[in-house]
Amino acid sequence: MKKFILLLSVIFASVSANAQKIDNENVPSSVLASFKAKFPIANKVTWEMDYDKYEVEFTVSKVEFSATFDKDGKWLETETYLKITDLPKPIKESLTKKYGELSGYKIEEGVKAEKEKETTYELEIKRGESLYELIFDENGKLLKEESKSETKKD
Repeated sequence: MKKFILLLSVIFASVSANAQKIDNENVPSSVLASFKAKFPIANKVTWEMDYDKYEVEFTVSKVEFSATFDKDGKWLETETYLKITDLPKPIKESLTKKYGELSGYKIEEGVKAEKEKETTYELEIKRGESLYELIFDENGKLLKEESKSETKKD
């Protein structure tokens, strides 16, 4: 277990090292203008810079979002954080068909990822010691499935 926690700490530190929080005044005006045009009623806005991209986390009507823009203000992606009740019917049907009754699973993380030409649903589901990362298209087609085993206690 100690090794697992240490590994998670190292991974988190390396991921965190890339993204740095920045103030609104350090975000280019083109990026701010694109953000405000796309999300005019956003609240609780926080910015990070990840390499050459600007990532913003915000809420709209108590729903959490994140969006990514390039340095010129071009919108790249929006992620909407979801609960199981927010999943579209085709996704729920595919999950039930593949994994059985969903009441036995816990969604660790659910995200609707919207890009210019595609929308996907990315889920982490857990049942007992089994953890799965899944990606579905809008029609419920499973695009990616990765089983991740949890590290057992020392």
